[in-house]
Amino acid sequence: MARSRGVPSAVAVLVVASAWAQTSTRVATTVDALRSAPVFFHGKPIAVLGSVVEQRGFVRFVAPSETTPEAAAPAAADRAIYIYWRDQPSRTSGELRGEFWDLGRLTEGDPRFTAYDFKPLLEAATQGRWPSRDQIFVVIGASLIESTLPSSATLRAIVLAPERYENRGVTVSGRFRGRNLHADVAAPVPTPTKFDFVIQSADASIWITGLQPKGSGFELDPSARRDTGRWVQIGGMVRRQGPRVWIEGKEIALSGPTEDTTEVEVPATPPEPPPSVVFTAPVPDEIDVDPDTIIRIQFSRDMDARSFKDRVRLSYALKEGVVQGLPPAAPIVNVSYNVGNRGLELKLAKPMERFQKVRVELLDGIKAIDGTPFKPWTLSFVTGR
Repeated sequence: MARSRGVPSAVAVLVVASAWAQTSTRVATTVDALRSAPVFFHGKPIAVLGSVVEQRGFVRFVAPSETTPEAAAPAAADRAIYIYWRDQPSRTSGELRGEFWDLGRLTEGDPRFTAYDFKPLLEAATQGRWPSRDQIFVVIGASLIESTLPSSATLRAIVLAPERYENRGVTVSGRFRGRNLHADVAAPVPTPTKFDFVIQSADASIWITGLQPKGSGFELDPSARRDTGRWVQIGGMVRRQGPRVWIEGKEIALSGPTEDTTEVEVPATPPEPPPSVVFTAPVPDEIDVDPDTIIRIQFSRDMDARSFKDRVRLSYALKEGVVQGLPPAAPIVNVSYNVGNRGLELKLAKPMERFQKVRVELLDGIKAIDGTPFKPWTLSFVTGR
């Protein structure tokens, strides 16, 4: 097929990939899952079945059911998945492999993506504006290979093409992974229970429900990592609800390892820069701040909301030139993190003391959603009234 606009040359992509040599495990999934849980797949090598659709000079990848431009034509910026090729394919359907990125979760001008010209795409899709999160997705360093699903169901085949196996009885084997203890699957099943667990083989993982992981001579604990890695064989029915796929288990037994589909180590882009603060209200060293103010701190990256627990401290400090006395006791503050705008909000139980120097400290242990640590940071300002 002809090369489309906005697609960098294979040489440029390969040079960048080799310079950034890292390894990452590929994740088999579906187009629906990519669209519904982009934060989970963001930055990961993926494998997905579907077809290439060319529109307005750009190449999109769509689900097998979206085989015509009309069926695959949502609004210009409606969670479309655009392709930037590593190897230009001769086919128009098959298994797509590459790195999945949500453009809105990147910063415009990110130096890691200088080999990719996103500007023509954005001019066509968003009138040139940098997109919001969950709006426009790209697969970079992409290749499209032939994919023939096996005649009998395998774990990987079910994950890649769940519509073919829905409501069918299957028997599959995989490593026991507990209650998604290794974050192999993007989302829980629609009605989770304490006995649900995940099994994994090669680059595919799936939930097992309705079945306790125990049998003759064994009992595995879904909450214990020590039990992960044991191989089990599951018999049950494939179920699907929207992008979620699982097996409703009927029987379980221990098994030996099966022959995994070969996992390809994919050159990955380097880690993002450490998270930093990009905006605060009040601003640093501001004076005459209203004591009723809600303190807001915005970050450059998506943060792990759990990491803020017990690591945000607000206190009063003696102002310069004061040599006697003690500052007032630290106020009671409620801390909340807004995923949508990457913002931290500090709401006080009562107004801050007047004419006091206030210090907000973000302590060691706070991290981005991918685990990158945030360097301890301090904001100071003075209240008024």
